[in-house]
Amino acid sequence: MKLTLRRWLAVGLLAVASMAVAVTVLANVDGVGGLAWCEGDGLLCMSPKRGGHIYLRPLAHPLLGIALAAGLGAAAAHLAVRHRVSRVASQAVAAVVGVAALLLGLLDSLGPRFEASREAVLAASPDFRLVSYRSPGFFSSGSVLLRLQSREGIASREGSESLACFIEESSGAGPEWLFGRASFVDNDEIALSAKDGTTWRVRFDRKALSSVEPVDRCTDAPDPAAD
Repeated sequence: MKLTLRRWLAVGLLAVASMAVAVTVLANVDGVGGLAWCEGDGLLCMSPKRGGHIYLRPLAHPLLGIALAAGLGAAAAHLAVRHRVSRVASQAVAAVVGVAALLLGLLDSLGPRFEASREAVLAASPDFRLVSYRSPGFFSSGSVLLRLQSREGIASREGSESLACFIEESSGAGPEWLFGRASFVDNDEIALSAKDGTTWRVRFDRKALSSVEPVDRCTDAPDPAAD
């Protein structure tokens, strides 16, 4: 392969590596604040990455972009760097960075999880869906967070704030503190019910996907685990 072609291929690989890093940064910036602490009266939990475009989230893991960029950088060095010692040194550095990123990502996936995890779609309308997350507690019982998502195909978004929070059933709290059911009653309104039948009508902003009056059944809920 001619040297000029090899160099152009190396430039292309470096461009792709830069794009990988840029996409990772964009995916992280797209959400609101990344992982965030949720504090209530005696409750401490972690919420998931909030807001932003749903289908960008798989690309938001920073170690994935770093590992991919390192691999592409090593390939570019193999093509463009003629001095053997410099080429091997560049590839070694890229390999160390890439392997370290992959190992850290693996350890993170195998370690204890404190962030909220999506569980189910609770209700849907032609334009929106209501989804639930289970948020494990930290020295307290966990909670069920209800978030609103738009239905816009690849451009689908999630609201930056929860429409409601209920304490989880394993807390031992009474049915008035536990989530029961949900349904859309209008284009900008949802009916939420606790297990005891108490119902709230929550109006939401169709663009912000949030409500000015969310339902909070976590803050004052009895929780022996937090005592």
